[in-house]
Amino acid sequence: MIQLKLAVTPFNVSSIKQLSKHGADVFIIGNEEYANRLVHSFSMVEITDAVTEIKQEQKEVYISVNLILHNADIKPVSDFLDFIAKLDVDGIIFADLGIYIIAKKKGLESKLIYNPETLNTSSYDPIYWGKKNIKGLTISREITLEDIQEICEDSPIEISLIGHGHLNMFHSRRPLIENFFKYTKEEYETFINNRNLRIVEEIRNEAYPIFQDNHGTHIFREKALESYKEMTILKKHLDVFFIDGIFKDTNYLLDTLKNYHALLEKDNLEFAEKLTKIYQKDHDSGFLYKKTVYDKY
Repeated sequence: MIQLKLAVTPFNVSSIKQLSKHGADVFIIGNEEYANRLVHSFSMVEITDAVTEIKQEQKEVYISVNLILHNADIKPVSDFLDFIAKLDVDGIIFADLGIYIIAKKKGLESKLIYNPETLNTSSYDPIYWGKKNIKGLTISREITLEDIQEICEDSPIEISLIGHGHLNMFHSRRPLIENFFKYTKEEYETFINNRNLRIVEEIRNEAYPIFQDNHGTHIFREKALESYKEMTILKKHLDVFFIDGIFKDTNYLLDTLKNYHALLEKDNLEFAEKLTKIYQKDHDSGFLYKKTVYDKY
């Protein structure tokens, strides 16, 4: 039986020990120059300290390097991967195929975890990447629970899923917030890297989290994803379950970890249903039970 690992996105080095005690098996960290949508940008010193702390807790660490690669980024990313190679890192999360080429040249392909967010949607994805000798891949969040089970079946590499947290649904390299306020002739500096903003469509009564950073503009689903009732099934198929704390805080991560760890220890549908009801105001099950209209064609 697969021993499902719980992965979290810590907000600082000081929270690692506490998160570990609450059931975190894997920690996902990164630096904003080389990664998108982090909960916190760890400096090189902080990354080094975090890896040391995580290893002392006998847990695993994944470094996120999921930026969209441009020519100007190749040398800095290459240097960053050299830095990572000197650390005791268990995984490197990437989305751009250029990162794969750079990492392969450095002999790091066995640590790579492919997460292009929406593209891993069939059983052939892990077969293909298994032949490329990478560590694993992250399944799309926009597919059903049934599809997830089928993809995990007989996968030759590690399969992960973002099973809890806000899901990114739009990313543009354009500085859309800045452009809006330039158009309205208003000051915009205080709105850059501000994660308390929401955007509302005229035809929908939903407020989507939005922010702009040095990689562009990011828009998320209004409600965060939760998979409490589904954990009975997911823990039999997945290798790693990601809990993303973006727009939240350490206390939220601790509570969420505690809940999922309890469900891993023992199947308890009544407890899972109770959690779903508690979280239903601002969480839902995403696309686990419905086919998304955003299928790739």
